[in-house]
Amino acid sequence: MNTLLPFFGVIRVTGDDRHEFLHNQFSNDIKNLSDKTACYATYNTPKGRVIANMLAYCADDAVFLILAADLAEKVAKRLRMFVLRAKVQMEVLADWGVAGCLPENAPVVYPSEPKLQLSCNEAGQIELPHGGRLTLAPKSDLPAHDAAAESAWNRHEILCGYPWISAATSETCVAQMLNQHTIGGVHFRKGCYPGQEIIARAQYRGQVKRGLAVAKNAVPQPAGAPVQDAQQAEAGIVINQSGSLHLLVVKHAAAQHDIFAEDGSPFAVQHLFFATDDQGED
Repeated sequence: MNTLLPFFGVIRVTGDDRHEFLHNQFSNDIKNLSDKTACYATYNTPKGRVIANMLAYCADDAVFLILAADLAEKVAKRLRMFVLRAKVQMEVLADWGVAGCLPENAPVVYPSEPKLQLSCNEAGQIELPHGGRLTLAPKSDLPAHDAAAESAWNRHEILCGYPWISAATSETCVAQMLNQHTIGGVHFRKGCYPGQEIIARAQYRGQVKRGLAVAKNAVPQPAGAPVQDAQQAEAGIVINQSGSLHLLVVKHAAAQHDIFAEDGSPFAVQHLFFATDDQGED
């Protein structure tokens, strides 16, 4: 299964100060990212809300940021505000894309330990912890879009608990709600970045009581759609969706009971990426 993944856009960051600059903006260790390696990372508001999550890939005297296409311009514009005197240039590459390659019958692989750096294989593909591989290149050099293969890719990422923030869900969650602390998107010893104090406090004081859940709903719900409890009180949000399969961020307490979409259709929870007895604040 090999296909162009239209969800993704690409930002290219160049200049002598690119590693230092991005290191000070993102949640992972970009400063020590070597050539032909990648890492998950988040870009956060000062209040710790995830503006976008991404893969940062170092190659060819640049750092490439792979993220939701509908957030690429917003993220590039926001980053430019903080360049000041740093030797950094960034460009949204409209003619570049990302392709995903997934083995047939790939098993579900839940995050077991943070992978703070990801390597590339001999074909130049980024090897992801869940068994998939990503290729970054001009779209003309990538395989054509295959809807069935894209659906298989999206389902695999949902089942494995690898969420992607888009414009519809930007600034709705902190990193821990999105499994970033378990997949390797946050380096807790790298130093300061926007939102770092909030994310660190949430990690060490256990103050987050929302997390990821895989759930089915016969009525597909788009990213950003609300999740409600039986009393129609707010209980979470849809992050990603592929057919009837959804990746939700839900309150730990709500996950122990019936939950619904705004139209009343029920979600059947298949897997939780947290313990329902976790304590903390919303």
